[in-house]
Amino acid sequence: MFMFGFQLFTAINDKSSILDVVEIYWLIPVMMIIIPFVYLIRIKLMDKLVHGIDLKKIDAELEEYERKEKEQQNLTTQE
Repeated sequence: MFMFGFQLFTAINDKSSILDVVEIYWLIPVMMIIIPFVYLIRIKLMDKLVHGIDLKKIDAELEEYERKEKEQQNLTTQE
């Protein structure tokens, strides 16, 4: 989408001949920032809505397992 915007701006603004040459140099850093954010949002939405994975529930379960494991270790060290 962002690349399309650059190309559209270049096509409309014919006076700027240098913009077409350095267009990729402007595009790469911007895309390095945008793509990871879009990917992370997509992953979170896919996990939650499509696969039904709730990361908060998984974190809560992991904390519960860690708590139980610590309790067992405390009981074995007390004996």
